[in-house]
Amino acid sequence: MNTRNIFALLAAVPILSACDAPKEETSTTYFSAEQMATAASLRDAAQEDSDTWVLLEELVSVAPKRLAGSPGDSVARDWAVAKLESLGFDRVWVQEFQLRGWARESASATVLSHDNLDLDITSLGKSVSTPAGGVTAEVIHFGTLADLEAATESDVEGKIVFISNRMERKKDGSGYGPANVARSRGHEVVARKGGLALLIRSIGTDNHDAPHTGGMSYGESGAPQTELDIAYEAAISAPYGEETVAAGAISNIDADAFEALFESGEEITVALEIRNNDPGEITSYNIIGEIVGSERPDEVVITGGHIDAWDTGVGAMDDGMGVAITMNAVSMIGELAQRPARTIRYVAFGAEELGLLGAKAYAEAYADVDHVFGIESDFGIGKVWRLSPAVSADAVPVLGEIATVLEPMGIGWDPGASGFPGPDLRPLVTGAGLAGASLNGDGTLYFDLHHTAEDTLDKIEASDLAYNTAAYAALLYLVAEYDGRFDATSQ
Repeated sequence: MNTRNIFALLAAVPILSACDAPKEETSTTYFSAEQMATAASLRDAAQEDSDTWVLLEELVSVAPKRLAGSPGDSVARDWAVAKLESLGFDRVWVQEFQLRGWARESASATVLSHDNLDLDITSLGKSVSTPAGGVTAEVIHFGTLADLEAATESDVEGKIVFISNRMERKKDGSGYGPANVARSRGHEVVARKGGLALLIRSIGTDNHDAPHTGGMSYGESGAPQTELDIAYEAAISAPYGEETVAAGAISNIDADAFEALFESGEEITVALEIRNNDPGEITSYNIIGEIVGSERPDEVVITGGHIDAWDTGVGAMDDGMGVAITMNAVSMIGELAQRPARTIRYVAFGAEELGLLGAKAYAEAYADVDHVFGIESDFGIGKVWRLSPAVSADAVPVLGEIATVLEPMGIGWDPGASGFPGPDLRPLVTGAGLAGASLNGDGTLYFDLHHTAEDTLDKIEASDLAYNTAAYAALLYLVAEYDGRFDATSQ
């Protein structure tokens, strides 16, 4: 790439002696001194590199709106193919798959009982439309989905339901799942009890006026507790609209004001109109590139991010940065004088936001591929702060040795933490027992921006992108070089 010349720097690394290796080197069990030195040089070169930023800037400029099935979806596909080819990937191809499409049109909500107060609102992903002309009705307020589920049909029938549960801010994002059940499943409960529509407080930790969208789920049993579970359940759900009502999220600022109205004890009436389009069956894409292994090319390490994004913002964070980080990391490994032993396969997954549909299509199409390890970048806006394993106990020390290369960056290693390869790798984990790890991104501010119009390039630091690229490049290289096998933990 045109902003670095790491080839000359790294070409000599495989022939370094132990005394020439980086000063932080210690004795190793699973990797040679030369392998550890190469990983350290990749790490250091990536932190001085700006190409991840360039990739991200290009993606959000060329295809800022890239919801699956939209015109921007195919623009993003073409960009990714051209970029992977220009970066020297050995093989580049597109996997097409079919899915049920969805497109946002408009949403409005006006509190008629209080001076025609207009609320900042957006449709929830995959929501149906209200009847023509919208619905006007009394609103009934519930603090949580559980409260709604406990209500009688007579409480809900003929009313608009508002659920106000708040998300808790957590560095690891663990506050998302417990709050998100309102977005995921609330519409079905409202429909079952005879309600007319659903409004929710945005599933986010912010205090701004941009509402958070995000996909609804259909047809699953139980209550998913994590973002990964919610997305995966959506991928195997029934077709849209079998038991549902129109649903939207209001901004957290407006949700605060809305809650205050209910505290007055007065009846609250809202005029709500949500218009969305169901285009039926559409085509979307996974874009795949490989750096072919030099010794065991049939053994595949898989990485990537999802290239689609909700249409409210430009998806710089979710998940443009993941696409760019992993693309650049694999590209840097491909520039080494000696390719790693295993093949590294990069996938820009499509249609993640509509329910991991590209991931599911990939897992079905490539079930016979020997995926030995996987890691995706799809969480956190800041720097990676921890490596956590998703491998069997006997393979944990291998990742612990890899962690010593990341330690000088300040990345922690927690062998007892529960890692996970990533949302788009979930079908491979559950269906094929994929092993992997998490490079945990800092999610402290992630859900301030997640699925909103605020997810834009200016929120991201170029130095953080370079830092995270360094972590992925070092990890992917060593995993691809490791002589042994990885077994997954039970998921």
